[in-house]
Amino acid sequence: MCNVPEIEFLRRSQLGLTSSIVYSRRCIKPVRSKAGRSSVIDVPGPLITTKTNVNLTNCHGFKIPPCETVSLPVPSAYPRKQYPHLLFGVASSYERLNASLPEFTHWLSSTGAQLLGIVADANEGAGNRYNLTALEAEYRDRGILATFIPPTIKKRINRVDQDGDSDVDAPVEQHHFLLVRELSAIARPGVTRWISIIDDDTFFPSLYPLDQALARHDHTRPTWLGALSDDFNSVRFWGYMAYGGAGVFLSTPLASVVADRSDQCLREATTDQGDGLLRDCIYTHTRTTLTILPGLYQHDFRGDPSGFFESGLLPLSLHHWKSWYKAPVAAIARIATHVCGACLMQRFRFGNDTILSNGYSVATYADGVLPGLDLERVEGTWERATSDYDPTYGQVRPKVDAESKKSYVLRDAILETRAKGRKVFRQLYVYRAGENTWEQEWSPTGVDEVVELVWEL
Repeated sequence: MCNVPEIEFLRRSQLGLTSSIVYSRRCIKPVRSKAGRSSVIDVPGPLITTKTNVNLTNCHGFKIPPCETVSLPVPSAYPRKQYPHLLFGVASSYERLNASLPEFTHWLSSTGAQLLGIVADANEGAGNRYNLTALEAEYRDRGILATFIPPTIKKRINRVDQDGDSDVDAPVEQHHFLLVRELSAIARPGVTRWISIIDDDTFFPSLYPLDQALARHDHTRPTWLGALSDDFNSVRFWGYMAYGGAGVFLSTPLASVVADRSDQCLREATTDQGDGLLRDCIYTHTRTTLTILPGLYQHDFRGDPSGFFESGLLPLSLHHWKSWYKAPVAAIARIATHVCGACLMQRFRFGNDTILSNGYSVATYADGVLPGLDLERVEGTWERATSDYDPTYGQVRPKVDAESKKSYVLRDAILETRAKGRKVFRQLYVYRAGENTWEQEWSPTGVDEVVELVWEL
């Protein structure tokens, strides 16, 4: 055991750190600012000031190094509010819904918003494995007003498989579309304003800015809000519509019309794609057109997502975070909940070599690299970052090579209460050994590096 509580936080097995690490930390004093969000804020001096070697397997007697304080201008945390007028729906498998509970907890717990889930494989399991009551209880234990139901149809409607047999199980996409009918049925007159269709890996960093954006639109009239895919090649292939992973929002008047026509729309369907079913039903039976809601992101890219997360953009939604790319989205977004709201992914430039993308990474650059970068452009770090992404992000800039950029990526973040009730918010940014080759004297082979930021609240 260590006699240094701060180090115990680093010894947790889920972090997967090497037994010895190179450790540094800074304490951050938030200076509340009402200034608008800028692309990047310049901070004099370095972020990383000292580095200490720590043996996590034998740290008895180790003295934690001083935590030098730096002040950063940030807004206040988002206010805690209730959102009973928001009603969310998701169609997925039992296992995926169970696995997504921590992320749903982040943005839905104790908010007053409701979640309805169609469990597509609910009729296939036996016993507790597919116990919807137990699944509801798990969600409600986390403060989420969740209801889960089995599929409302069993067989595919008006579509045939490759063998010409129409008597096959209904695909998840048809359940996805029929969510509108189920949600419309439980919407509360005079209370529910927006019905939202999401995927099980749709993530909202906070409902507060989302609700602020929705409030700028008229929920008393037929209204359809969403986002296109950020990969324009997907738009060419699938068409112009709201892509569900980013989050689709229907006003209750529009949802009512779609619900009444849902069976007819399925019989007339020319696609099995859930978002396409909704689009065709809206276009066929109403005069409503799609309104793009800035800040919703479909995230149709694979591989390294750092170009997006280090762009300075403030997202309302994220998608594909556990499949097409990997990111601990709940840990990333906790800074907005506990510390400074719209400071999520805000960039701070320290000197001429380091950028903190708040909640995602600390990136240090080789001499002379950072001053030459156009930080107004998104770095194209993901696979096939072509001009197909320009309509969403503008012209992307080339990826910085591994020899010129060293990234400490967020692995965890927690709110901690210390002596006399003092609260701090701790972020751990980790550089995995061997990820880059430059400045090897800073990163000995086989040793992880950790930069901890301690926000004083």
